[in-house]
Amino acid sequence: MAASSPKEIPLPDPGEEFLSASQWAVFMALMDTIAPAILPPKSISSGDTTTTTTSTTTTEEDKFVLRLSAKEYSDTAAKIRAAVAPHEVTAEEIERYLRERPSENPVFEKVMKVALGGLPPGKKRELKILLGVLSTRPGSLILTSYGTPLPQLGLEDRTKILQGWRESRLWAVRGLFKSMTTLGKLGFLRSSASFAPLTGFPSVPKEWVATSSHPFKFLEPAAEIETDVVVIGSGCGSGVVTNRLANEFGKGVKVLVLEKGRHFDASYFPMSQTIGLSTMFEAGGVVESDDGSVTITAGSCFGGGGTVNWSASLQPQDFVRKDWAETYKMPFFEGEEFQECLDHVCEKMGVTDKITPNHGNQVLLNGGRQIGCKKCKIVPQNTRGQPHNCGYCTLGCAKGEKMGPVNGWFPEAAEKGAVEFVEGFKAERVLFDETKKGKKVACGVRGVWTPREGGEPVNVVIKAKKVVVSAGTLWSPVVLMNSGLKNPQIGKNLYLHPVNFVAGAFDEDIRPWEGGSLTTVVGDFEDLDGKGHGTKLEAMSMLPSLALPFLTWHSGSDYKLLAAKYRHINQYISIVRDRDTGYIYRDPHTGGPRISYTPSDFDRAHNFVGVLELCKILYATGAREIHPCLPGFQPFVRSEGDSKKTDKAFKKWLRKLKKHGNKPPVAPFASAHQMGTCRMSAKAKDGVVDPRGRVWDTEGLYVADASVFPTASGVNPMVTTMAIADWVARGICEDIKGELADGKVPARL
Repeated sequence: MAASSPKEIPLPDPGEEFLSASQWAVFMALMDTIAPAILPPKSISSGDTTTTTTSTTTTEEDKFVLRLSAKEYSDTAAKIRAAVAPHEVTAEEIERYLRERPSENPVFEKVMKVALGGLPPGKKRELKILLGVLSTRPGSLILTSYGTPLPQLGLEDRTKILQGWRESRLWAVRGLFKSMTTLGKLGFLRSSASFAPLTGFPSVPKEWVATSSHPFKFLEPAAEIETDVVVIGSGCGSGVVTNRLANEFGKGVKVLVLEKGRHFDASYFPMSQTIGLSTMFEAGGVVESDDGSVTITAGSCFGGGGTVNWSASLQPQDFVRKDWAETYKMPFFEGEEFQECLDHVCEKMGVTDKITPNHGNQVLLNGGRQIGCKKCKIVPQNTRGQPHNCGYCTLGCAKGEKMGPVNGWFPEAAEKGAVEFVEGFKAERVLFDETKKGKKVACGVRGVWTPREGGEPVNVVIKAKKVVVSAGTLWSPVVLMNSGLKNPQIGKNLYLHPVNFVAGAFDEDIRPWEGGSLTTVVGDFEDLDGKGHGTKLEAMSMLPSLALPFLTWHSGSDYKLLAAKYRHINQYISIVRDRDTGYIYRDPHTGGPRISYTPSDFDRAHNFVGVLELCKILYATGAREIHPCLPGFQPFVRSEGDSKKTDKAFKKWLRKLKKHGNKPPVAPFASAHQMGTCRMSAKAKDGVVDPRGRVWDTEGLYVADASVFPTASGVNPMVTTMAIADWVARGICEDIKGELADGKVPARL
């Protein structure tokens, strides 16, 4: 019998609990404020009928929920019913949604423990201290102005506290508002049992059928392994390098690919929002910069970003290539050879612009043209030349049409070459065995392998002639740091393509989960400084727990009503090619990456240009409501009647928006593109790798991923990453051929 839904896996182990019972009580009190229970008066039963008695008794529990009058509850239910129309819902489904709250949902607790468990030790310590302070009378008085521990305060008071934090003069307190409300919204949408039935959101795409990926065989490594080339990471850079080596040398050169995450067959896709975001993304999908100003998402599974991205396949623009060639003295970026690499990866993946945009993407295309934009374009997709109308692909491509490493590059490499794969392997450091002409010679990798089905971790040494680091912009510099390399450029020059968000609610039944996620772009504002820095306007994945957590929280009841409009909402990003940078450094406790990055005034001004233009696009295309995702700022709601009055009201609202601005930490910034931390450079003093991807002052060590970008790419970086990886791989092949001609011996240690 054919499967009717994807296979399931359990949530990851959250690790050791670090919050005490009293600290957890504070945390859940905050979560219950963000997504509260909204209840009818006690005279109304849980069904379609009402009792005739009226209770005037107020219980202790009543102060922790929003108890409405009969009319208020009836009006709220009517608003919910209108919000989800034409999807038909019962009174029970509405009541379940309004009644649901985090503290009564065991799945919410599990999701949050996984998310919090992924925090760095320093962040955990800060959270413990904060929650501990709020559990005491003196501490609560300092942080809330109430002399009562936060869990004992009623919902109304807790709501006022959160709203007060939002307006605080202290950065840390405003950041606390953002972090807590984001966690609450994210956890609610990942775990809610009532949201999907209420809105009609299906758990899988239309016409879903089970498919299978290539039958990869994963090695269970011994304590010591020998290979010719070891590749750390399995993302887009790794896929291209491995494929190039296999096609060049066939079975003659052994390649071992290491991945710290896990492989999931296509029969598990798309994963549920509860499981997928916690399983396939770095740190359970909850990564922040140190100051909390930017939320970062990065793939952490077999295939890396190529498994979870939105298929956008844009080549780097001429002005970026010119910058890299002239400013950074690497002329090959403007040459035919690099163009060959770009064309090769696009042809290999079947990149196509044969796309029919969904409602959200068509609104961007049409609206951009309506406000006078000239660069409104289709975004090609890496889908084997096929139209791919799936909005779920960030949780894994069920059809196997998205030609990332898992569906495109690795299967061919496994068939043609001597390629093996290891999952669950955390590479700790590159090994060196000698110094040759002042250069360290790479000879392998040391790391820890954890069996998929549990068991004790195994320390493993891999001997290799060549080491390719393709661990991504967050992890590649950390691997190099942990390997004892002292180049001060390692980890510097972090670019994030920070984004701000704008949502629009339409009268039409949009069903935003249908169709491709990101298939159009407006590029008129990409060069605001005359030097190639500016913003692009794009649509985004509209899976509820990816998009809706960025909607503005004014109060718990307001947020629940807004989220219920989901099937009528499109959401967009203003994505900046950032000029100013941050850096990656090692966490002193875990050895993993920490992120220091705050959007600069220069870059966020460009973000805000995009926010304003997106609002104009939404107004021009008839959005009923326009929601800049900026806490403390009210949406524009279009009224019926005289269009001249409506135009005047919109212009007045837009002027207010300009004054409001997008200052962090309250304004939500996010990043799905990380670049630059192992910069490619013409001179050793300016970067980490040379123009062929070889790590300066080493031999046999390369980096091939987005971390080598000289600057931000200004477009979704997958194709650029792959093309540079192909360029690096061609150089590796030349090096190997030279060594084979010289009769060099196999791997050594």
